[in-house]
Amino acid sequence: MMPGGHLATSLALGGVAYASTGSFEVAVGCFAGGFLIDVDHYADYLVFEKQWRRPGPLSFLRYYFSHCPRKHVLPLHSAELMTVLFLVILAHPWPLLVGYWFGALMHLIFDILVNGEYVLKRPVLFYTFSYRASCSFAAEKLLEIDGNATSGTTPIRDFFRWRPLEDPEVKSPSTALEEESVL
Repeated sequence: MMPGGHLATSLALGGVAYASTGSFEVAVGCFAGGFLIDVDHYADYLVFEKQWRRPGPLSFLRYYFSHCPRKHVLPLHSAELMTVLFLVILAHPWPLLVGYWFGALMHLIFDILVNGEYVLKRPVLFYTFSYRASCSFAAEKLLEIDGNATSGTTPIRDFFRWRPLEDPEVKSPSTALEEESVL
């Protein structure tokens, strides 16, 4: 799912959580888990993609939306972390952490449903850290990039979409570069 979808669903979940519990902490946790969990994409961009020279948000969005990342470490997007957090919640049900867990769970479910439909080779397994590690976090082992996604050309507009657009006439920059190197 694109960030705009996560933003909308996280705000909705936070609103429902606040209305039903009256807890601002739970609502903030829902938003953090549902939307801010994606900060690990930016960490991957800076650390593993070595893009620290271009740290700006537009550079990041353009790079990410055009399927350029070669590594997908994404430590916050993992069933293992969710399991550990759930065990901590059983021992200490802190409202902020409970909200975060539910927001992150919603985020991961939408990612599996939406991203699994168009880009992930193994949608459920992708969201386990150990599976990504066994694939060396390599995009070519984890993703099916067909080159038809047009996201990345307009990063602000793409940010607010629910899912990437596809147009068979337009190639993503990463696929175009690969095709040129083959020729």
